[in-house]
Amino acid sequence: MLRFLKLFSISNYTNGISITMDGVSQTQTDVNPSATAQKTISGGVPNFIRLDSIPVNYIQQVETDLLEPVVFNDPSVGDGFCRFTLQNKGFLHSSSKLFLSLVPPAGNASAIPPLSVGIGAVIKKAVLKVGNQNLNEISEWQNLHAVKSSLIANELNKEREQYLTGRGVSHRFKYDATGTKAGRQAKHIVVDNGVEVGGAGNLEALDCLNMDGTSPTTLTESPSYAVDLSDLFPFLKTHQLPLYMIDQPINIELTFAPQSKFRAVVDSAGADANSNYSIDRNEVKFCADYIFYGAGDEMEQYKQANQDMTFSFVDYRLNSASLPTMTGAGGTPIVRNLGMANRMVTRVITCFSAEDGDPDNLLGGYASFAPLKTAVVAGPPVTGGIVGPFKYNLRYNDRFEFASDVDNSARLFSLLTDAESVPFITREEFSHEGSVLSTTETYLGRAIGGNGETGLAGGFFYNSTRLTGGRVGHRGIELHITGQMPAKAKILKSYCEYLRVARLRNGNFEIFNA
Repeated sequence: MLRFLKLFSISNYTNGISITMDGVSQTQTDVNPSATAQKTISGGVPNFIRLDSIPVNYIQQVETDLLEPVVFNDPSVGDGFCRFTLQNKGFLHSSSKLFLSLVPPAGNASAIPPLSVGIGAVIKKAVLKVGNQNLNEISEWQNLHAVKSSLIANELNKEREQYLTGRGVSHRFKYDATGTKAGRQAKHIVVDNGVEVGGAGNLEALDCLNMDGTSPTTLTESPSYAVDLSDLFPFLKTHQLPLYMIDQPINIELTFAPQSKFRAVVDSAGADANSNYSIDRNEVKFCADYIFYGAGDEMEQYKQANQDMTFSFVDYRLNSASLPTMTGAGGTPIVRNLGMANRMVTRVITCFSAEDGDPDNLLGGYASFAPLKTAVVAGPPVTGGIVGPFKYNLRYNDRFEFASDVDNSARLFSLLTDAESVPFITREEFSHEGSVLSTTETYLGRAIGGNGETGLAGGFFYNSTRLTGGRVGHRGIELHITGQMPAKAKILKSYCEYLRVARLRNGNFEIFNA
């Protein structure tokens, strides 16, 4: 195990959270309604669990353990599984990392993780378990991760995320190479990974990030990526676990997606798209940061003063259903009950997904398909398009969330922005309207401007809505949709964010719905 020690002020290791109003950040109130909780407890000891600034300058010690999985299984067919067991010491910092690396099959010269989710494509289900209770449990985690990943700025994807997590949805303008306005006019947008486009208009992956299976040397040089623990579990967005106060075992359980089709995007030039990309067992590690506060008995004081404490957090419940063919003119109406009766649901996120993974798609099968483009309209400066009809609404507590169905793509994008934040995606990527993405340049031989079934256009159609009607009644939530969708839109996935309460009493966790 790798261990090291750091000494510095607590203010240097707290999460940097912006947009602060009255001492409480927008991010905090977004995921935790109890964000206004006091920062200190009786006796003047700060509240160490909340990820916030502490009004005391404390010495902090960080001990890092590089943990091996206690269970690991990655079969060539079907789902894999691994489990990590944490030590009951200190506080588990939310930015602890999971390291993963894929082994490219022999013969495939070029492949990368899907642009929208990166190495997160490997993780199908994530469970944070305390004792025999699930603190957080998210199924089909990759699609939810794709929604959250769209909120990352372009420059961060280009300069940090593509190296750290494999996510690479970054854009740049493509300026005209000829004509009177050469170098000054840009009619299209392309993907920007920091590499110059080749003579044939094909963008290649960075050498350090390319998975190349053509030689023994390149096999050993396959890149390793990290997944942040707080991305896996929403609980850790606002809290850090006081492991030393818990007398129960704490486990992280991950279910892996199948090796074939789900984990990588392959080059179109002679590569077998259905090859297996297995996980390199030697690279699977969990880098756990255990934090210790103060130079005296401050942590023991905190424990004694908090023998019975509660805190609220959010979790996501998936409702997945098969869709009928929705390519007909006029759109196909769908009514789906999402459940969640008698729960405090704060928002609903809906996406239209493929039935299987797709190594031929730059988004790797984790696209959310926008309505079909039914007509093309020519006109300056570029050719545009008209998409098929789409209507959206939610019904619960015997009322609709919207007085009339939302059928305007700009209004749908505004709802997404209000519920999540501003996504860094283009209009064409969201709604399939317009033609700003380049169709002549390719990435790994695949058209960047291809529709959501092959490229980025119409592949980020996320529908997210904050609910305003309070606790959901006994009939649950009904999703009402009418749309003309692509043939690959086979699965309707809805993630319901709901409030839960955890109680830590005498070293034992109790978890229940708010």
